[in-house]
Amino acid sequence: MVWDQSQWKWCSKCACLFFGGNAVCAANNGVHDHTGSSNYTVMNQPAAGGQNGWRFCSKCQVLSFSGNKVGPCATTGAKHLLTESGDYHLIDGGRGQKPWRWCNKCEALAWGPGICKAGGTHAFEGSMNYVLCMDGDPREQARLGQDQWRWCRNCQVLCYDGKTACAAGGAHISTGSGNYTLTADGGVGQNGWRWCNKCYGLVYSQNPSDGTCPRGGGHMYVGSADYRLAGNVAPGAGQQDQWAWCQFCQQLWYSGNGAGRCSHSPTGGHDKTGSMNYVLKLQ
Repeated sequence: MVWDQSQWKWCSKCACLFFGGNAVCAANNGVHDHTGSSNYTVMNQPAAGGQNGWRFCSKCQVLSFSGNKVGPCATTGAKHLLTESGDYHLIDGGRGQKPWRWCNKCEALAWGPGICKAGGTHAFEGSMNYVLCMDGDPREQARLGQDQWRWCRNCQVLCYDGKTACAAGGAHISTGSGNYTLTADGGVGQNGWRWCNKCYGLVYSQNPSDGTCPRGGGHMYVGSADYRLAGNVAPGAGQQDQWAWCQFCQQLWYSGNGAGRCSHSPTGGHDKTGSMNYVLKLQ
């Protein structure tokens, strides 16, 4: 099976290719700010029980309830796009952090009043008191779920890692970036490229070194497809070359605008020594 995955972006600060990550926050029309947040796990398996119908918006990355109406999205002023989401489950009561509650105006899951995209602050009339697994506890929930969910201190909602982590500091900024599409799990080109579930960067996984992740330690590839990149070929229509592998952090980065910022380099910037000239499909 060969499939294409879009929503890959170039970061104008670290020059790396990363997946999504630049979610929009209703509080300030910028990226989510997860300062001080724990790492939450939301259950996404049928065996989890609880209330299902909770969906992730692929535009603003917020978790919202789909059983009543589709709430407003912070990205465009339109509604959430929930068609790409799995079916998440929440439980009322038990061990974990509470109370997380449903906002009857924007449909999002929120910790406190915050700022609601539907106007004013969140309204919780009619909501259950939901309990979330925080930092892997309780384990029985963590085993049935997906982690890397974060609380945003600005709008108070739970969002799927909308901040990510940039080696240059803070969140990725993809201002001016195109939307790149990668080929996964088959096809032609060099395989072994993986998505890091900590920093969201695209990393070459076939070397002895896992590089250094901006979040600390080595990159982690659990949940990633096997991506294939075309190297040392002339770019065609709708394609862009000058993408390179960095020998220090192992990530793919755009070399046409300088060295960017590397999380492992002794000189601070990426180094393409030994790299092919990779070509990406650009929408």
